[in-house]
Amino acid sequence: MPIDLYLDLRGPVSLRPLLPKAAAVLAEMLGLAEVPELTLHALEGGQRVSVTSDELRDESAPLFLISLADEPETVSVNVPGKHVTLIMGAQRSNLEYALGAAIAVALARELGVSAIGDDWRFFGDEVLVSPHELLLRLKVVGEGHGYRDAADQLNGRLGRESRSRTQTGETVE
Repeated sequence: MPIDLYLDLRGPVSLRPLLPKAAAVLAEMLGLAEVPELTLHALEGGQRVSVTSDELRDESAPLFLISLADEPETVSVNVPGKHVTLIMGAQRSNLEYALGAAIAVALARELGVSAIGDDWRFFGDEVLVSPHELLLRLKVVGEGHGYRDAADQLNGRLGRESRSRTQTGETVE
């Protein structure tokens, strides 16, 4: 099952200029010494292709793919209706979930949106969360981690089942 986040699309936004902002949020979230590089592609005919237009505007926009450079973790970005939806489900790793949350925070800031939707309540107990609160909730303490090691520290903060087990004192593996 993929995990998704959504937010209101208040107007068109170009994704290429958003990439360094999302990478900076990811670096802040995971306590990284260096900001990782993100890449942008589109999905056409089941194939990853170069992006000709990076504008996220309405349902006519392609399915965009944002990835960590040279890594499999990828977040899909599309516009079904009046919302931007970020889908994390290919790798199902903490790093992919952190990437999706970082993109959502950067996109919310860019659009001036005050709430990010999380219907599965995967990132917390609320359906709607502010970008600032989502960033704080996932922020890894300390700096200098590799991004995979830092993302591994999110265990117990992701997924309703994991959070409920850690709140009752059970060990989460």
